[in-house]
Amino acid sequence: MPMTANLTTSRVLRSRKRGLADERGFTMFVTLLVLVVTTLLVAALFLALNGDAHISQHDLDSKRAYTAAAAGANAFLYQLNQNPNYWESCANDSLGETQVPGTSPPEYYSYQVLPANGATSCTSNPIASLIDSSTGSLRMEFTGYSGSNQVKRTIVASYRKLTPLDFAWYTVYEALDSSINGYTDCGVFYRDGRPSNCNINWVTGDTVNGPMYTQDQYLIDGAPVFGRDPADKIESLAPGTSASAVCSGNNCGSAVFDGTPIWSAPFVPLPSDNSQLLTDATNYGQVFSGTTTIVLNGTTATVTNCPSSCSSPTTVNLTQYPLIYVTNGTSCNPPAYNPTVSSYSTSGCAGDVYVSGTYTTAVTIAAANNIIIDGNLTTSEASGTPSIPTGTATLGLVANQYIRIMHALGSSDSSAPCGQDNSSTQSFPNLTIDAAILALKHSFINDNYSCGPPTGNLNIYGAIVQNFRGAVGTVNGSGSINSGYLKNYNYDDRLPYLLPPYLFDISTGGWEADRETLCTPGGSNPSTAC
Repeated sequence: MPMTANLTTSRVLRSRKRGLADERGFTMFVTLLVLVVTTLLVAALFLALNGDAHISQHDLDSKRAYTAAAAGANAFLYQLNQNPNYWESCANDSLGETQVPGTSPPEYYSYQVLPANGATSCTSNPIASLIDSSTGSLRMEFTGYSGSNQVKRTIVASYRKLTPLDFAWYTVYEALDSSINGYTDCGVFYRDGRPSNCNINWVTGDTVNGPMYTQDQYLIDGAPVFGRDPADKIESLAPGTSASAVCSGNNCGSAVFDGTPIWSAPFVPLPSDNSQLLTDATNYGQVFSGTTTIVLNGTTATVTNCPSSCSSPTTVNLTQYPLIYVTNGTSCNPPAYNPTVSSYSTSGCAGDVYVSGTYTTAVTIAAANNIIIDGNLTTSEASGTPSIPTGTATLGLVANQYIRIMHALGSSDSSAPCGQDNSSTQSFPNLTIDAAILALKHSFINDNYSCGPPTGNLNIYGAIVQNFRGAVGTVNGSGSINSGYLKNYNYDDRLPYLLPPYLFDISTGGWEADRETLCTPGGSNPSTAC
């Protein structure tokens, strides 16, 4: 019996050892554990990829929404260039969600105008309510939409017209005015073969510190200096294949181009007249009829109106009435201009303006006939050497006919050119003019430019815009100044952003997108919110 008990116990122990050594159940456990872990990893990876896909889709929708907003901005610009007055109808200045053509999935844009000058909506006076009075720009807000969640992106675009005031110097013809006796055939481009007696040359000592533009070509005799740096474009509408095409005969001689010559330049039109300014002055400024003298003094102007006899001087508050227009009298037929002026009439029916003085607020003076500058015309808001205008005060001089510098002849003197001297009381050596000068049908010219001794530099800080190029002096055979002025013309870099009052309204150029800014609808950051 004892032997049997021991054998039974031994068998039980061996059986238990074999059970403990059996790994079949453990393998199953490990397999299940691996499956669980793998499932969790796959689930985590799926969630991560799904999140990335969502982020990627949102990013894609954001980019699509931005391009949709840009499409809206381009669509509006197209309408402006088909009809430059398209914006003046308030109904055209807002649009609900509109599909961008050809998009799949569909993208949409909408837009609305951003009122200016304190206005809250488009009004019956669209210029006053929509066009920024300081920049001449129209601002619009465009919103693009994309995706099932309608992701939005908004841009604010500013539109402004191409204008001759983008240049320190602008001419249609680099030639004497065809209305002057003896120069009747000058309204022809040099490249099309105009008479040589019409031509006016740029000479040594002439300097234009700023961008330039002509529909013609520049005639060079000596070493004038054009531009301040490569950013200043020296443009010509003339076709060509090299920089010399901007000059007559494809020959720029010794001209110094600190600016960049541009041939085959875009067409920038000259306004045909200033009649729209008369409408604006009737509504928002002051209108006088007949020959008028204006003396600027800070924020006011002393106006003496002399259609036949002179009225008592009137003080005009320029901050309230920033536009003064002088019309021709009823049935008035002003005489043709003769550059050899023997005297100046300060009364008569002609819509002529004599202007001088100092201003500290923005003002535009317009004339149905001529503007005659009879003394320095400057802003006290200037700094540096030379004194460059600063601040917000800009002056526009806009004549339908000529803008002239008073330069009278005095007593006879056989030793002086033309047989006469300059009149000391009506001649202004080293004259300074801080203004945007626009002679729409004719020229900016120095009366009696070929008579009397030299009068130093003509210092312009602003812009000169003219149909025909006006002469301001002459040179002798050696290239030295013989009479009148040498040119010291300097661009006022504020003009693209600080137009003189109402000058936007006579611009006939096409529109361009001046600036685009991406913003966030309802954003908390004022610099990026819209």
